[in-house]
Amino acid sequence: MIFKYNLPELLNTAIMTDTPFLLVEGVDDVQVYENIAEKAEKEVTIYIINNIEEYETAGCDNVIKAIDKLQPKLAERADNIRRFLGIIDRDVRPYRGVQVDEIDFTKLYDKGLFILKYYSIETYFATKANLKKLIRKHTSLPSNMINDGLLNLVESEFNNIGEELYFISLEALKNACDTDYNGIVGYSNNSINNEHRRNHFNQQLIVKRNDLDVFAVNLGLNSNDLKLICKGKWFLNNYISRTYAQIQDLSNRCISKEISQCQSCIAGNAKSCQYKHIKGYNISNVYNDILEYVDEVECKDIIERLQLLI
Repeated sequence: MIFKYNLPELLNTAIMTDTPFLLVEGVDDVQVYENIAEKAEKEVTIYIINNIEEYETAGCDNVIKAIDKLQPKLAERADNIRRFLGIIDRDVRPYRGVQVDEIDFTKLYDKGLFILKYYSIETYFATKANLKKLIRKHTSLPSNMINDGLLNLVESEFNNIGEELYFISLEALKNACDTDYNGIVGYSNNSINNEHRRNHFNQQLIVKRNDLDVFAVNLGLNSNDLKLICKGKWFLNNYISRTYAQIQDLSNRCISKEISQCQSCIAGNAKSCQYKHIKGYNISNVYNDILEYVDEVECKDIIERLQLLI
């Protein structure tokens, strides 16, 4: 027998147990928001929307519908607004200029719906603070050697592909907003994480850049808005692949004195270089690791909203 959770009953349980609940888009969101809730020092119960009665599929549309269904409960008891929260990615809806299934999601923003500031949640984790934690875990460097200069160096290769990601994201955005547009790439394409495929798309888009610039200007966008339009998985995967390659090369740079040397190399013990990448890790480990780290500055908007719950 299939069991699904009943939405009004979840609210009643939240009231009785003094434990608010979150509605999230999919299974990948659960641990992410659990970690953020811990930073907010807020105990919450997290439900995936397609585990709730009436909502068969994952995704933002059903989270919005569920929050809309809970609106009458707000009139019954003033503090019900602090018992639940639906969290959805920003996605492309600010640029489409249309409502989702005729539900005015903007009116729900202060009534239990929280919309991320970036295209999607993964982008929140591509930060210098989280990169510093990665370097500490994957090398033997002491914290005082992982300074801004080193972090800037490690991030430099990712910054070099920012323009590529921007135009690829603009193409995907235009493809999502204009039903008559036959785009080269859409947001469903995950091969952007592959360097060869990303370069391939970038080459195809060179002739389109002027048109995409006009499209961006009409929407009030520029290259500084990459995080708003780049799919979070694209952003984070490329951030990790580019920075991790730099982390793996740090020991060579230390030995050759291209960067500040560690004490082992200064003492002539290059085999024990503290920049040396610890064996046994791969790119999947790194991706999972970084999602465990919550940058409280970057995630401030989510943390502060969770702290309003009771």
